[in-house]
Amino acid sequence: MAGKIKVLGLNFGRVNGECKKYLNIALEEAKAAGAETEIIDTVTKKINRCIGCGACSRMLESGKQQIRCIQKDDYEAISDAVLDADCIIVAAPVYVLGPVGQLKDFVDRFGPAHDKAYMLFENAKREDTEGDVPLEKRCLKRHLVSYISIGGAATDHWVSFGLNQLNLFGMSINMKVVDQMNAHGMWRSQELTDQTVADAKHMGRRIVEAYSKKNSEITWESDPGVCPVCHCNEMTLNGTDTVCCPVCGIYGTLKMDGHKVKVTFSEEEQNRSRLRLAGVLEHQVELGRKPRYGDKFEEYLERFKAQEDVL
Repeated sequence: MAGKIKVLGLNFGRVNGECKKYLNIALEEAKAAGAETEIIDTVTKKINRCIGCGACSRMLESGKQQIRCIQKDDYEAISDAVLDADCIIVAAPVYVLGPVGQLKDFVDRFGPAHDKAYMLFENAKREDTEGDVPLEKRCLKRHLVSYISIGGAATDHWVSFGLNQLNLFGMSINMKVVDQMNAHGMWRSQELTDQTVADAKHMGRRIVEAYSKKNSEITWESDPGVCPVCHCNEMTLNGTDTVCCPVCGIYGTLKMDGHKVKVTFSEEEQNRSRLRLAGVLEHQVELGRKPRYGDKFEEYLERFKAQEDVL
């Protein structure tokens, strides 16, 4: 592999807080494994909320322009750093059950503008149209991501949306999630702190090791959770034994084994998770974008499906 792997740490917590502490530990391990590392403290940056103007989509569909946000703040510099990186580790504190709002402000602007399926279709159209300009390669390359959720609460139910919403960060651009860590009750015991340090070290080493593998070769070594794809624990009930993972948007069957609950997801459902390329491709279909690509739509769709393991 030419050059060093770039691992970016995004700290949505305080400059010298717990998020930064464990992010530093993870990136030190990534550096020891041979990666080039950088940390951005987003709290020192200005990230406005998305105003829904649609300018980024118009640029994407223009055939000529690259994707940019028209707002003048620090968002574009952070977006550039994310796209330039090979791997990203995101750390965010839990405030009211879920991550700090600045994370969501970034996701609202970055995700829709860099929807992997949308970009793949538009880039293919550009390549087939004389005079059009291909999208930047960094927009279409594979990115790996790991998540660190930090909460002070002693119990899970006070940080229940931490990892769920962190998974929104890489969803649209189809980042492959390598690990995630739910570190709540951070100040209760030395034992908990020692375990979190070990988990952070493992996360930093793992994401560098994973980059040389295909997506299907990357095993899951963090808490398995209930969903076999996002590994989160929350499920949406609808009054039957069919439940839905709110992160992945996939359906499974709930069964009771004594007092234990188990949810089973078919391979077909797992493959259409929003965290997988097939899931974001499915979204392009349901948005009704087929007429824009005409007879090429099905050709593009099959081409992209075949690249699930490397995009």
